[in-house]
Formats: sequence, C-alpha cells, structure tokens
Amino acid sequence: MLPSDSKLGSGATMAEHLITIDRNIYESLQTELQGLRQLVVHREHTERRLRDIATNLPGAIFQFTNRDGVWRVDFISDFIWELAGITTTAMMEDLNCFFALVHPEDAEGYVTSVTEAVENVTPWHYEGRLVKANGEIRWWQGDSTPSRNDEGEVIFCGVLLDITERKQAEAELKSLNEELEARVAERTKALAESEARLQRLADNVPGMLYEFHLNPDGRMFFPFVSSGCREITGREAHELQNDASVTFADIHPEDILNVQAAIARSAKTLQNFEYEWRIITPSGQEKWIKAVSKPERRVGGEIVWYGYLLDISDRQQTQQQLQQQAQFLQSIWEGVDYGIFVLDVLDDGAEFRYVKFNPAMLRNSPMPLEPLVGKTMAQALPQDMAKLYRQRYRGCIEAKRSIFFEENFLANDEETWWLINVTPLWDNHSRIAQLVVTVTDITERKQAEKERQMFVSLIENSSDFIGLADLAGQPIFLNEAGRKLVGLDDLTSTQDFTVPEFFFPEDREYVQQQMIPAAIQQGVWQGEYRFQHFQTGEVILVDQNLFPIKNPETGEPLCIATITRDIRERKKVEALLQEQEQFLRSIYEGVDQIIFVVDVLENGEFRFAGWNSTAEKATGITLAEVIGKTPEDVHGIAEGAAVRQRYKNCVEAGITSTYEECLTIRHQETWWLTKINPLKNSEGRVYRLVGTTLNITERKQAEMQLQQQAENLEDTLRELQQTQAQLIQSEKMSSLGNMVAGVAHEINNPVNFIHGNLIPASEYAQDLLHLVELYQIHFPYPPAEIQAAIINIDLDFLKEDLVKLLKSMRVGTQRIREIVLSLRNFSRLDEAEFKQVDIHEGIDSTLMILQNRLKVKPEHPEISVIKEYGNLPLVECYPGQLNQVFMNLLSNAIDALEDSFLGEQGKIHIRTELIKNNWVRIRISDNGVGISAAIVSKLFDPFFTTKSIGKGTGLGLSISYQIVVDRHGGKLSCHSEPGQGADFVIEIPISQNKVSL
Repeated sequence: MLPSDSKLGSGATMAEHLITIDRNIYESLQTELQGLRQLVVHREHTERRLRDIATNLPGAIFQFTNRDGVWRVDFISDFIWELAGITTTAMMEDLNCFFALVHPEDAEGYVTSVTEAVENVTPWHYEGRLVKANGEIRWWQGDSTPSRNDEGEVIFCGVLLDITERKQAEAELKSLNEELEARVAERTKALAESEARLQRLADNVPGMLYEFHLNPDGRMFFPFVSSGCREITGREAHELQNDASVTFADIHPEDILNVQAAIARSAKTLQNFEYEWRIITPSGQEKWIKAVSKPERRVGGEIVWYGYLLDISDRQQTQQQLQQQAQFLQSIWEGVDYGIFVLDVLDDGAEFRYVKFNPAMLRNSPMPLEPLVGKTMAQALPQDMAKLYRQRYRGCIEAKRSIFFEENFLANDEETWWLINVTPLWDNHSRIAQLVVTVTDITERKQAEKERQMFVSLIENSSDFIGLADLAGQPIFLNEAGRKLVGLDDLTSTQDFTVPEFFFPEDREYVQQQMIPAAIQQGVWQGEYRFQHFQTGEVILVDQNLFPIKNPETGEPLCIATITRDIRERKKVEALLQEQEQFLRSIYEGVDQIIFVVDVLENGEFRFAGWNSTAEKATGITLAEVIGKTPEDVHGIAEGAAVRQRYKNCVEAGITSTYEECLTIRHQETWWLTKINPLKNSEGRVYRLVGTTLNITERKQAEMQLQQQAENLEDTLRELQQTQAQLIQSEKMSSLGNMVAGVAHEINNPVNFIHGNLIPASEYAQDLLHLVELYQIHFPYPPAEIQAAIINIDLDFLKEDLVKLLKSMRVGTQRIREIVLSLRNFSRLDEAEFKQVDIHEGIDSTLMILQNRLKVKPEHPEISVIKEYGNLPLVECYPGQLNQVFMNLLSNAIDALEDSFLGEQGKIHIRTELIKNNWVRIRISDNGVGISAAIVSKLFDPFFTTKSIGKGTGLGLSISYQIVVDRHGGKLSCHSEPGQGADFVIEIPISQNKVSL
C-alpha cells in the first residue's frame, strides 16, 4: 500500500516497478493488514454503539474544544433538543446559541465556572437554568473533565443533564424541610415545656416515678428516677441512677427473695409488676412501699419497666387496723349468740334482698336460711309473710332510724319470742342502701314475765298466808288469803301493825327476839306457831316458814318473807288419823297372818319398812333385822333377786299381785301364797307395797305327791295303750295272715289245675284247627248249611282268637300263681321265728301286693319304683314282721305321692347296701313334698297321724319302729325337709339273738 503522494514514471511498466519481498514479511504484512481492517470494523461498531448510547441517555453528551478563548463544538448528542430546544446542527454551527439561553441570573456564575475549569483544567460542574424559546425554564447540569492536548487546546468531554424534576423535588423538599424545621422547633419547644411540666409533676406527685432497665446479662440500671426518691427511699435520685443495686440492698431481708421472684415473673410473662414490700432506709426507718409498673421487651432482649413507687406505710398501718377491726367485727359476727343478717334495700324500699346471715342466725333459725342468700323476699318467702316483713322493714326506712319490734312463732311445738332490731346503713349518696337486722331470743324473758305473772297470780290466789315485811318488821305485802286469815280488810290496814302483832300475845317476844333473827342468820325458820285473829281474837294454829330475801349481788338481806299455812283442819285430821292408826296397828299386830311393808324408793330400790309380830314368829326374823333391808339382805342373793323381780312386776303393773313363791326359812324349803297391794301417792307413783302371805307348804307337798301319782298313771296308761295297740295290730296281722294263707291255699289248687290243663288244651285246639284246615283244603265247597255256620261263627276270626285266648288264660293263671306266692311270702305265718331270708324277696313281695296302687290312675300318673339292690347276704330276722315294716313305709310313700310330688312323675327309690360288714341298710325315699321338722319329731309316736279321719290310725310307723328297734335291735329314722321329699332308713344286724314277742 502506497502513500497517496508517491510518484512513478509514467512510462514505466508494472513489471518494472515490482518489488520482491520476503515471504515471511509478506505474511506479516498481511496479518497486520487484516488486524487493521478488523480494528476499523470494531471502531465503526463501537462508534455506532456509542451513538446509540448517547441517543438514549437522559442527557446530551458533548465534546467542546476551546482554543484561545474560541469554542468549537466537536460533538453533541440529540438530547440537546429536549434540553434546550436547539438542534444538533445549530449547536455545532454556533455554540453561542446555547449560551444565549442561559438564564440571565445565572450567566455570570456560568461564565465563571467555565473560565476556572479552562484556566485550571479542573473538573467542571455547574447547575443552572435555561430559558427555552417557548419561554419554558429548565434546570440543567453540566459535568466535564477538561483535558489539554499537545496543541494547547482545552477539550471538554461531558454531559449536559436535565435536572428540572430533581430541582423541583429539591425545592419541594427544601420547602418541606423548612416547614419540618419550623414544626420541629415548635415541637421541641412544646416537648421542652412538656418535659418541664412532667418534671414538675414528677417532683410533686406523691411517690417516685422511675424507668428501670434489666439487660439479658443481668445488668440493671435506672435511666430516670424522680425527685420523690429522697422522700420514699431516703436516697438521692443520682444514687439509684449510678448504682441500681442499692435499691435491692435496702429491701427488708425477709422480703428480698419475694421481690426478686416477682420481678423475674414479670420479666418472663411481661405482665404488670405490682408488688408490696418493706425497705429499711439508710437512717434505719422501716417502711412499706408498693411498686406498679408495666414491662416492655426491646429488640435486644432488654426489659424496661415504666412505673411508680409509693410509700404505703400509713395505708398498711390503716389496713392492719382495718384488718384488726374486721377481725374484731368478724369475731362479733361469728361469736355473738344472737342472730344478725344483712338486707339490700332495692328500689328505695319496695323490695329487699338477703345478703348474708351470721352463724348464730343460721343456728337458731327454725328454718334453713342458706337458700335465702341472694334472693329477694318475693323469691324466698310466702307472699303473706313477705308482705308483712316488707312493711316492717319499710318502717325503718321511713323513720330513717333504728326500730324495734317483737314477734313470736312456734318452733318444735314450743312458743318462741324474738326481739328484732333493724338499723339502716347509708351509702355515699345519703341513701339507705342496706339494713342490719339483729335478732335476740327473748323467749326466756317472756317466759319469765309469764311466770312472774303466774307467780303473782299464784300468790294472790293461794290459800296460804304469803307476806313480805322490811327488816324492821313493817309489812310490805300480804296476799288476800293472809288478810282473810287474820281478819284484815285490805292491804293498807296492814300498815298499822308490825310482824310480831300478828302472833298470839304470849308469843310476840319470842318472835321479835328469836324467830326473826334466826331466820335472817340461818336463812330460814320453820315451825308451828299461833296467830291471833285481829277481830275475834281467835287463836289460829299455823305452820310457818320465815326466810329472808337477799340481795343477789351482796348477799345482804333486803326484807323477810313468810309462807304460812292454816293447820287447824290438818290438826283435826291428824288426830283422826292417829286414832285410825292405833286401830290399824292393833289389827296389824294382832292378826294371825304375816303382814309386811316394803318402801319403793324413787330410784326403784326396795326397802322393808314393816314386819308384824306374826312374821317374826313364822320366820324367826325380827323386825330390827328387816327394817331398811333389801330383799337380798333378808332372803339371800338368789331368792332375794326373785322376790325383787316380783315386787318390780307389781310396781310396773300398778295393781294387786297374787302369786306362790318358794322361800328357804330356817334352812327348810317352804311355800307361801303371797298377795301384794301397791300404794300410790298423789302423783300416781307406787311408793309402798303392803303384802300378806300364807304358809302353804303342806298343801304344796300334797299337790306335788298328787302330781307325781298323776304322771305315773299317765306313763302306765301310755304303756297300756301301746301294748294294746301292738296286740291289736299283731292280732290283726295274724288274722290277716291266716286269711291270706287260706285264700292263697284255696286259690292255689284250682289255679294250678287250670294252669296245668291249659297246655294240653292249647295242643288239642291246635289239632282241631289243623283238622278244620284240612277239611277246607279237601272240601272247599261244603254244603250250604256248613257255609252258613262258618259265616255265622266267623271261622277265620275264631281260629286266630282262640290261640290268643288260650295264651292270655295261661298268662292270667301265671299272674294268679305269682300273687298267691307273694301273699304267702308276705304273711310268713310259717316263719314266726328268726330265720335267714332274702330281704329283696320280701321287698318284691310287698311291691307285688301294692302293684295296683302304683299303676296310672285318672287323678295321678303312674308311680315309678327304682330299685338299687346291693349284694346282700341272707339276713336273720322275723320275715313277716319285716315285711309289715316294708308295707307301712311303701304305703306311706304312695300316700304322699298321691297327694303331691316334685317333678313330672312320682318316684320311689329303694336302695339296699351292706354296712359295717354285719349290718344291712334299706333306704326307702320318695320325691314328695317332704315333712316339716316339727312333724318328723313326732312320726314314731303312737296314734300320731297327719292323715284325715278314717285314713290312718297313727300306729303304722309306731309299730314299725318297735319291730325294727325293739324286735331286731336295729334303727329306724326319717330324714326330710319341706320341698325335699322323705327318706326312711332301716338298719338291722345280719345276725342277732332271738327275742321273744
């Protein structure tokens, strides 16, 4: 490649000018040329990319050159149009068109900035305004870093940015900042004033305000503590702020752990901290304080409490006093013996509600009161009762003061009186909010008043002389009976006399000097004396009780009182009684019969009070040995206890009692017929027993002899009856045996004849029938007369039935032979002595005889007999008698099953077994209804039967018992319970000595 200014000869050929170059150089040049081409392409590409970037940048990229004060625009991007409204061409042609748009106010600053940058070649930055042709003002910013080339030109490469929106935002922000600063200043002033106000409040508020911090590492401090710290803790605020631990050092040792636990609990749960504890100030003063604060947890885990601290020592003391007062009032509420309850006043007294009742009220009320708590009267009481109490309580509200009223009611059928006091309680609005009602039981007082009235009435209506006088003897009171006794008209007339003047003149000195002083000193004077009638002068015999009335507190006598009774009539009666007593005494001592008197004491004890001379002679016991003694003292422990019981029975019955008793008198057994008459006092209590007794020993001995003779006769009669029954039964069985044996003998011969001939008769019949069959075979068509006879006699039936008839006759004769044999075995007339026999044979014979009773009947099903025979040897016994026992027991079992049985069918079990090697046991049991224990104990008694009249004699089991026990030396017993059937057990020895009948 040649430079453009190279020159060749015009006539020279190409070949002539060819230059030979080394291949390596050539390849190197080619490589370099290829690199230059790629660099050109890259530069074009870069330039195009830069132009695209310049076009899309929010600003005008430029390159200005200043040479000797003359500006030239080398490049400016299209954004200049949007910024200044100048085209790129116009800008490049004349830079002054841009300078002309600079805002007049900014022109000087702009020129200065450019000049400094050009002269010093330092980075140029400027912000100013442009006034576009349309009058629009835009804020722009120019930034460039000038450089100087070799030619001395200053080249500015940079960007012109549109910062109008930023400037507008900055203007707005500045305005906002100015406004904010004004507000901050105002707020700061207000905060300062508020802080000062809060500080004044914190300094003047009662207590201490604080801010307490607790870090996760356990470090704690007070950023703020109000000046009240000094008054409460005795420390300055800066002491707590400098060292928070002094706060805990001042806590009372007994409270420190609880305070720390409360702080930890509040820190963990973030619940309000509210606690009370004691501190000891540096001066040694003990105080109660209360802290209340609210915790907050900060990001780093720090807990901050904002709160206050109060000195509650006075309040704590007040609370203690209130608590003591409350305990005192509670002790009164719970400890008083009168009832207290509280009512809420509703609707200004239109209704009342029960609030609470004290224990005494709950205890003394005749009705349960717990359910009334919380209820109004309308809810708790009947309508009439609620209306009554509303009226009474409303009276307290209307009167605005305490009121009292009494009421009575019946509780447990006894009249009860209450004194009720209703006191109003006022609220803060001067309204009656509650009523406190106290209830005092005044029943005793009411009864005392009633008794006093009764006492006064009793005194006034008493027939005795009752009076009072002062210690000087001047009468104070004398009842009507007393005035009437001595002849005084009224009470005023007694004022004219003294006590001694009521007595007979000869006795007055004794009364004045002896009687009255003795009554005052000893507490009472009692005796019989004489009054004088004031009008007639008549002597009045009286029984007088004179006693002082004393002061209950000092014991000093206040006056003297008397209860005096006119005894003139009593004296007359005593005289008559004395005469009567002498008469009765003569009878008591002179009658030829024992008379004794026994006093009945109030404790139920008996003491002998009388024992006449006849009693002394009959018993050898003197009156002195008896008087005041108990029955045991007189008759000994055993007999005395029996005598005491008879006395007690008479007292309890309250009527005359007559009985016979056996007593040991003079070491001999004696019998007495005693009659006791109880004497009763005016109250109806038996206070004395008067007894008479007659010796009946000889009569009792004769009675006992007669009784013994009667018992002997009864035993003899019983033995005779048993012997008679046995003889009758034995004779009956002997006759029956003879009859059975005779009948069996008479029946046996013809039956044997018939039974023996039935065999050949059967053979003959078979031969004849065979012959008839042969005739029918050989002569199938007999004459008409024979055919008619064959039809008339029903030959075919006759041939078949004749064989059956002969067989049944043979069975019948065999049955008759067996019955006859059983009758002979049962009767055993030929075996009246001991004989070795088969027990089973006797049982089977008995069952054969009773077979007809075992069969099914219209009124009951068949009775089943279950035989469980053991392997028994021959037993030595009276066969006939033993068969009689089997007959009685089996007959009774059948009778029982015919009446009723347990299960679907009546059953009789017969079991035999060998026991003890030389005894046999026969058990006959049934499933009947059983027998009660009372009847079992009497089964074997003669003539005892449970069957109806005509069905049983009561001898069967008695004779069976004698046969088994007496005749065979065995045992017969019955085991039965109602509903369990009956089980009869026979046990007899296999061999034994013969015993005559």
